[in-house]
Amino acid sequence: MTSLSRRSFLKGATALGAAAALGAGASTTWFAPGAQAHAAATEEWKPATCPACHNPICGTQVKVVDGVAVEIKGDPKSPTNQGRLCPRGLSVLGGLYHPYRVKKPLKRTNPEKGLDVDPGWVEITWDEAMEITTQKLKECMEKDPRGLFTQTGFGNEDSFKRLIFEGPFGTPNGLTTSGPLCADHFGPMATKGTKVDKCDMERCDYLLLMGRSIGDEWGLAHQNTKEYVDAVARGMKVVCVNPRKTNSAQTGEWVPIAPGTDVAMCWAIVNVMLHEIGRCDEHFLKVRTNSSYLVEDAYETLKGTKVCFQDYVRDPATGKPLVWDQAANAAVPFDTSVGDTYALFGEYEVQGKRVKTCLQLIKDYVVDMTPEWAEEVTTVPATTTRRIAQELVDYARIGSTIEIDGETFPFRPAMALAPGRGANSNPLNVELFKAIEVVNELLGNIDVPGGSLGLEHGDLHVMKTDADGLLVPPASDNFKNQVLGQEKLSFPPQSYKLECFYPHELHIMQLVWRAAVDPESYYLDYKPEVYMVLGGGNPLRSNSNPEPVVEALKQIPFTFTISLWMDELTQFADIVLPEHHALERYALWNATWISNKGTSDYSRRLRIIEARKPVVEPVFDTRQQEDLLIQYAHALGILPKMTGIANKGFQGKFLPDKPGGIAEEFALSPKEPYTYADVVERKLKTQFGGDGWDAVSECAVVGYELPDVKSSYIWHWHPENAYRIPVYFSYNARSARMLREMLAENNIEFPHADIDEVLRQYSAAPLFFEFEGMHPTEEFPFKVLQFKTHFQVNDSSGLSYNHWLHDVEEHFDPNLKKVLLAPARAAELGLAEGDEVVIESMYGGKTSGVLHLSEMIHPSTLAISGKWGAKGAGLVDFAHEGPHYNTLLNDDERDIGFMMGNLNNSVAVKVYKA
Repeated sequence: MTSLSRRSFLKGATALGAAAALGAGASTTWFAPGAQAHAAATEEWKPATCPACHNPICGTQVKVVDGVAVEIKGDPKSPTNQGRLCPRGLSVLGGLYHPYRVKKPLKRTNPEKGLDVDPGWVEITWDEAMEITTQKLKECMEKDPRGLFTQTGFGNEDSFKRLIFEGPFGTPNGLTTSGPLCADHFGPMATKGTKVDKCDMERCDYLLLMGRSIGDEWGLAHQNTKEYVDAVARGMKVVCVNPRKTNSAQTGEWVPIAPGTDVAMCWAIVNVMLHEIGRCDEHFLKVRTNSSYLVEDAYETLKGTKVCFQDYVRDPATGKPLVWDQAANAAVPFDTSVGDTYALFGEYEVQGKRVKTCLQLIKDYVVDMTPEWAEEVTTVPATTTRRIAQELVDYARIGSTIEIDGETFPFRPAMALAPGRGANSNPLNVELFKAIEVVNELLGNIDVPGGSLGLEHGDLHVMKTDADGLLVPPASDNFKNQVLGQEKLSFPPQSYKLECFYPHELHIMQLVWRAAVDPESYYLDYKPEVYMVLGGGNPLRSNSNPEPVVEALKQIPFTFTISLWMDELTQFADIVLPEHHALERYALWNATWISNKGTSDYSRRLRIIEARKPVVEPVFDTRQQEDLLIQYAHALGILPKMTGIANKGFQGKFLPDKPGGIAEEFALSPKEPYTYADVVERKLKTQFGGDGWDAVSECAVVGYELPDVKSSYIWHWHPENAYRIPVYFSYNARSARMLREMLAENNIEFPHADIDEVLRQYSAAPLFFEFEGMHPTEEFPFKVLQFKTHFQVNDSSGLSYNHWLHDVEEHFDPNLKKVLLAPARAAELGLAEGDEVVIESMYGGKTSGVLHLSEMIHPSTLAISGKWGAKGAGLVDFAHEGPHYNTLLNDDERDIGFMMGNLNNSVAVKVYKA
């Protein structure tokens, strides 16, 4: 495949950098080869949606001239972006006509596989490609359907498959690349029912950012950033605790911190609030948390760490958790009254046991976690931690109220915002979320104006309580296990997700590949036979060290990809099937979870559904991946099962008075093949009637708003004492008890790990320990961190291969692909600006890059941005530029977060001249 220089590619492009920089109201224009502007041209603006991020809810307009898409801009009629469009969205056309797209079905002729091995591609017909892949799927189904592994990408909802194939086929091994980095959903789901924490930007006066930067993030990029900027302009104080001086840190106070130590600072803030300031929102704690629940004061010590696996003390008659009612001077079930008379602190004798309230347990646990102690761990001065704790309490206005739409709410305009993926990706990640949630609960700011916002409730996302009165995610939520864990552990594991060993996991992708090479050591009795990759799935670019993935891929008998691009995964494919670009695809997404991202009254109340028709005919000989799945299902005899699932639940519910899935009068036939266009149209008819597409004929994004602002609070739907949230995380302890019992009952060991090391991470009470690689060493004197950039949030839409974005990146930040190091530390090592350096990990991995000296990172840190340094042949030339960060990371159980299965993405390294 011939390479393409940027000069030749961009010939004919106009002012991309300026347009991308403008963002709001900007557009980009491009003429495909052979397209000529002339007087008689047929010109049309077509509605579409942007596919270029993990929250692709922006409406766009695409100008099509004589069948060629030449311009794209934000749609001012869209209720989400309202005409704005970020540089990613503006670059979408650069992918449609990209020469490195897969243009025809390809077949490997070289049986040897490797990143730098020429596959010997030959073009074949679609009939031959489908015949080969269908036969391999049939053989796998007959042998053992569990041998089919599917892989979807991460970071682009538009490119995920929208029909369920794995269940009808019979495999539990539907994988994503997201799991090891999705542990950030635990805290928000446990306390608010929302997948990500967010701040009420319209009312908050004090925002403590722990390990994240709103201005750098991708979700609702234009909207969140605008709301944040408006809040700062209004006077909101921002304190950003981060190893790097982020965009957010530049709008407020920057508190540098050593990577991976945030939890120590958070528990120190709790220490100050409970032991020094002595002021918290007692009413909130009594009626909205399990602070008053009684727990036996009985700890275990595992690996030198005190842990608590105790269940609540329960009423013998009802089984309900007991609290100490000060008015009755007795232990009573938690729901005996509203809770105003319940004790928050204290030790009592109940049922012959010495018990404490959950909050007393926390207070006692953190007694030694002082700011001075935290300073030794984090490098943050004790005076700074103590001041921040005091400021949080002062700004929170504990006891104040506000009226919204005729309803009186508590008003708490101060909060600590939970971390992004950098801060929480280590073995203490669950502890970090527990600590931050406890800080906010002490302030009483959860799901109230000014504070940390919960998921809007209304008719569509019904929040429930368990038998203990705690708020739990709906059964349909795919993240609920992160909070609740599994109700029962069944050995042996049926899938490579290893769920019986990781009951709270989402996907433990870094271990899948080790298990694929050595399944017996993980108690698995089968191996992957067929690997089907779609939706931009690429474990060689995601998560950890790619070497084990390479070894596993070499051993899988048959791999095929449905690909938009020639990427690392296609290097290992036996068949490559070319996929439509987003602007050639039918697409539908019911984004009722927009409120998970919304930080204003407007965006929190808004739900949207978006539907896109192709704006151009396919440029190459490509097909829609969902149509291929339908074709496979029909040939394999599982189409009725796929149809049944789609009819019942396709894209869920949007309008409150409409059903989830597809209405009976528009239901898909279980016997006849259909197209994905049919599926989308039937869903639209279910929602809107008519021919379905009428609703999106003018704008591809349709909005629906809750009737008022108060409807966007769980508090509104559930009065006081109707639900509680944890300061003591009892489900963690339950999982630890079940895990210990399962291992004993089956007389087995936890795979590749010390069970005490595993279990100590499940403590229900506060926890702190130091893990391998937490601190630099004499040999490896730096911690390395990767920070997210606005342009490179996923590979599903080809951002890493987009020439337009590449030029924007080089123009606006020429140091983006360099290795950042503090000048003083560089001088110690005799390093200078522009040096070629090698970064070597404590785990043996190495990468290289060009040094850039910066005062905007912590002196103990090396910083690398984005997703650079792609490996393998057949890629666009500039994709190889920059350091390959993941090579530095560990991919086994040595420093895993056992509760969530997350990896540690900041390890100790050394740096030296190349």
